[in-house]
Formats: sequence, C-alpha cells, structure tokens
Amino acid sequence: MIHGIISAVLFIIICLRAVEKAFFKRNRIFTKIHSHASIAFVIILIVHIIFAFPLLKARPIFVFITGIIGLIFICLSIISGIGRKIKMHRVFVLCALILIALHIVFNLTGVVHYQNQVKNIVIENIDIFKIPDGVYTGECNVTFIYAKVEVTVKSGEIADIAILEHRNERGKPAESVINDILDKQKIDVDAVSNASNSSMVIKKAIENALSDD
Repeated sequence: MIHGIISAVLFIIICLRAVEKAFFKRNRIFTKIHSHASIAFVIILIVHIIFAFPLLKARPIFVFITGIIGLIFICLSIISGIGRKIKMHRVFVLCALILIALHIVFNLTGVVHYQNQVKNIVIENIDIFKIPDGVYTGECNVTFIYAKVEVTVKSGEIADIAILEHRNERGKPAESVINDILDKQKIDVDAVSNASNSSMVIKKAIENALSDD
C-alpha cells in the first residue's frame, strides 16, 4: 500500500537526523525538516493503520505481528523523544527501524507467494451435462484474494452463480466474470480487465464447486 511505503520513507528521513548530527554537524538538513516529517509521518501512519485493519485475513500473520510491535516501538520513541530521554529514544528508534524492515520484508514475501499462487492456477472446463441438478459450493483462496461461490446446475446447464464471499483489494469488477460464464456455459472465459487475479480466483472457485465430490 502506498501509504505504508510513504510512512516508512518518512520514518527513515526522521531517523537520518541522528546520522546527520554524528557526521555532518555543519549542515543539518534533516534537523530542519525533522518536526515537519514527524507530523507527516504520524498522519500517514494513522491512515496506514486504518486501511490495514480490513486486510487482517488477507496478509501473512507475521506482517501484522511485526507491524504491531513496530508501532509500539514507534509510540515509545515518540514519547521518549518528547520526554527528552535521549538514550531510550535512540534504542526505541533502532528497534522500530528493525521491525519496520521486517514488516516490509514479510509483506513483500507474501506478495511474491500470492503472485505464484495465482500463476499456478489452472482452469479446467467441466462437462456440465455430467453434473446432476443441484446447488454446489466451492471456494478458492490465494491469501490476498478469496472467493466462495454457490453454483446452481439445472438440466445440464449452469443456471445461476452466486458469489457468497469475495475478499479482494481492487478486484471487485472481476465479479462480472460470472455473466460470461453463464452466457457461454463454460468456466474458462476471458478475465475481466484490470482484475485478472480476482477473475482467476472466482473461476477456480466455480470449478472447485463443480468438481468436488
């Protein structure tokens, strides 16, 4: 998320004040922008937290563990900075930096794993004529995206598809893929533009519904 990246960059800028004091005493650029960067950091961090809560189920647990612990150290560094507890402030800032780095690493690792999961999805068309009439439920989970569907089969055709749950970030438009599936009576239809990953997950959930014993 862009606000997470911005908050991390701002925090690094804030921390560079200590480096500047140690090595560049004559030209303290970061010291001058320290207070402004701190205010912007707090604002962006709050926005990041607000947007992160809905994604609790869609991110690896270590992303949130490192994020929460990092947030605690950030709060402690702010409090110690206000209280002029310099030594404690530096320790808390260092711990916060380490946790933020781990937070970013775990998040990037999760993204790579998610992309590989989507890449490995293979859609196989089901012979609908062989499916007995009834209502079938299927799901597909690639961590960042999850879909659960209910498929109604009647007289050798897919009569209806209901999306029971679709966890996504910007893949809501992909839900229209069910219209093509109903029209063409096959699962492997073209993905919705700009929502290809969610389209694949929804199609796989439909296939799983009809292929489960």
